[in-house]
Amino acid sequence: MSSENIANAKIIILHLVSDAPGLTYHMLMDKCLESLYMDYFTFSQGYNELIAANLLEKVSESDGTDQVTSDSSEDIIFITEAGRAVLDDIKETLNQNTVNFLMKAKEDLQNQVSDRNSIKANIRTVDDVFYAVLSINDDNGPVFSTSIRCEDKESCTKLCNSWKQNAHEAFRAFNDLLK
Repeated sequence: MSSENIANAKIIILHLVSDAPGLTYHMLMDKCLESLYMDYFTFSQGYNELIAANLLEKVSESDGTDQVTSDSSEDIIFITEAGRAVLDDIKETLNQNTVNFLMKAKEDLQNQVSDRNSIKANIRTVDDVFYAVLSINDDNGPVFSTSIRCEDKESCTKLCNSWKQNAHEAFRAFNDLLK
């Protein structure tokens, strides 16, 4: 891997994360590999160097009780202020083909992040009783929201994890039952 390839990969990664804050590691990796500007090894090296240099920050989600959820193994990626400053200084070095790719990728990634963020699941405890609080949201607020009492924290966590994976299908099935 040439240092020029790594440098270009870093610029593309910083740009994508800046354009779509809150994307997951896998969303970022898939979009970078789709670009054909880098392979997995170039992506990995560039990504790891950006994290090590504190130009990117990765955060894991929790379910509201500091217990990780099924998608907490997916790190959420944000650009730091230092990363934004570096990007502002070097983004003019991109060629027009790369700029065109980044404009399309921005829209795709923002839609993916928006869809992922529309589904919420967390655990609420009231008087030692556990509740799974589940919702699907859009720009106007909750489309669907419910709270389900669980026998214990573990079953609540399982329910939250399942909701994160199947929310849209579960909502459609629930809605169909009421028709």
